[in-house]
Amino acid sequence: MGHKIKPTGYSGMGMKTCRYFKGDRPCNYYWIDRSWECSTCSHHFPFNEKILLIKLDSAGDVVRSTCIAEGLKKKYPDSQLTWLVAKESKTFIENNLFIDSIVLYNEENIRILQGRTFDIIINLDKDAKATSIIKLCNSDNKLGYGLHEDGHVIPLNSGSEYHYNICLDNWGQKQKNIKSYQKMIFDMAELKYDNEVPELYLDDNLSKNFKNTFFKKYKIQLDFNIILLNTGCGPTLPEKKWTYDGFKKLIHLLSKDKRNMIILTGAGNEIDRNSKLFKECNVSGNFIDTTNKYSLKEFIFLINLCDVIVTADSVALQIAIALKRRIITFFGPGPSKESDMFGFGKAFVREELECLMCHGKQAREDFECPYDKKCMTLIKADEVHLAITELLEDIK
Repeated sequence: MGHKIKPTGYSGMGMKTCRYFKGDRPCNYYWIDRSWECSTCSHHFPFNEKILLIKLDSAGDVVRSTCIAEGLKKKYPDSQLTWLVAKESKTFIENNLFIDSIVLYNEENIRILQGRTFDIIINLDKDAKATSIIKLCNSDNKLGYGLHEDGHVIPLNSGSEYHYNICLDNWGQKQKNIKSYQKMIFDMAELKYDNEVPELYLDDNLSKNFKNTFFKKYKIQLDFNIILLNTGCGPTLPEKKWTYDGFKKLIHLLSKDKRNMIILTGAGNEIDRNSKLFKECNVSGNFIDTTNKYSLKEFIFLINLCDVIVTADSVALQIAIALKRRIITFFGPGPSKESDMFGFGKAFVREELECLMCHGKQAREDFECPYDKKCMTLIKADEVHLAITELLEDIK
């Protein structure tokens, strides 16, 4: 598309509403087509609504929010969608087909956003940082969470009140909640939820190169069952981890089948735990420890090459769902009803326990489980191993 700036008197509005127009210089397509007129440009792509979506961080939530971009484009097919995100979470929304522009959260970019006017602004974050942004930016239609004059977070529309209320009452309302996270954010954005699935869009060449290098390094054969054991979770709620002994026994059960390639993984806070687990299991053959050895992007590639992922309620779970992998997961302190598995695996939840969804340390700093963490200890390695076997059979 060509957008050559004409001399004084030019009044064409086509370029101002084209998603490829940069504002201060010709677009990339100008150098291809050398076209003076937007209306005759083969790449002219006009937009109507200008939408700003604010979802900054909390990695797992960013991943499971990716489907809202598709929902917005269904309702506003000719819109220009800008996503404001923290630098650490940019990887999760890169290459997304439904996002027109990604803006990183920093002081300079916030100033620029304040100078713009949007038709719709949606803020999914309920913290002061994000809510102050939506308060400062210009729009007559603001949805999600905002900032009250006295400094506390408020819901800006009726669709946001449900999520706001269950977050105020972690114990009672979250136990009663039957809505998935995706359903709640679609309500916040005043969108119809049609079971849109979160999705990550990978660079195919980089993903293939990682897989080939990984297979060669660890001598992985094409007929191996690649099983990833993500033993940890985020530091906010460590009670969500499955037990050390559970993983230890599961590794021994899996190692009996020589076709199984068992991969340990986790973040930096799992290095000591996984190193001990790796040594104590003393499994000969197809057993490797990749804990904290890869970047975020490489970690995504690692999950993508696995047949089954075993993980706690964590960012790894959300990545696996967005990559449509087969999954085994565990729920106890966290809200299981919020996490839709979309049919990609099995979630272990001890529904008979009245203490489920206690939110552990999120409730009190000095929290210690009075029930000996039964929500995790009652989940046995034998039943997890059986579930993995069934998933592998389904794949074949």
